[in-house]
Amino acid sequence: MAVVSENKPPVMKMKFDLVVLGHVSIDHIIFPGRDELLLPGGAAAAVATSAALAGAKVGLVTRVGEDFPGEWMKKLASILDVQGVQVLPGKTIHIYMIYHEDGSVDAPVEMGVARRMGETPIPEGYMGAELFHIAPIPPAEQLKALKRLEGKRISLDFNPTYMKEYREKSDLMMEIVSRTDVVFPNEREALVMTRAESVEEAAATLHEWGAGIVVVTRGERGVLIYDGKFRKFPALPINENEIVDPTGAGDAFAGGFLAGYARGEPLETCVKLGLERAREVLKKKGSWSV
Repeated sequence: MAVVSENKPPVMKMKFDLVVLGHVSIDHIIFPGRDELLLPGGAAAAVATSAALAGAKVGLVTRVGEDFPGEWMKKLASILDVQGVQVLPGKTIHIYMIYHEDGSVDAPVEMGVARRMGETPIPEGYMGAELFHIAPIPPAEQLKALKRLEGKRISLDFNPTYMKEYREKSDLMMEIVSRTDVVFPNEREALVMTRAESVEEAAATLHEWGAGIVVVTRGERGVLIYDGKFRKFPALPINENEIVDPTGAGDAFAGGFLAGYARGEPLETCVKLGLERAREVLKKKGSWSV
């Protein structure tokens, strides 16, 4: 069933700056000896909420189950458009972050209704958006979405969950990257995908594959951009005692960057917006910016 009731007046047509497709999840944070913590998660929502708070008009395309908390949906709807959110019979994707005494982490996932995300219907009202972002989903699903959006301006993100495919499916990754305007790998993802020996070589290779702009996020070391020439930007300063949770900082950066990019801002402005949003999400629990 759709999020917007059929009995309500039709949604007014509006020009979207950005449409984000990907997972919205229920995250379980489990530390030894502590109560389990439930937080809203999912890279698509993390990017979308960041972009919205950076001033973009954002639409979200995803699938959630009937167990998705109503208050979380209201939180999303307060800052972005949710007509592209399908609520389906079954469970939302659940991600478990289980921390052990020895420092190791298990991260099992229950996919629920989140399978075949690349086939998720995109509302007609979203198709005129300035830019589309495909958040981390399995590479084959990303390619499905890219083919459906052929001719559109598209950005794309990655996730360590799919590192084996990034390493072993070079032809698939080359085709995916060739269809994008902007890609956002972190340093490890860029090196694994390209088998390069340095991050600069990796960024240049991704550009050769067809990405117009390669944005490599490097955590506390900032950002490296390659679009035919290299640019390096340091992370914004933040006091260590201000950092509450590092989850979602890369997604928040991407959201801020894309809010500027969709408006045609200079790259320096896009990076500044991204870094500001990343710094803000570090100060709160969870990956959503709202």
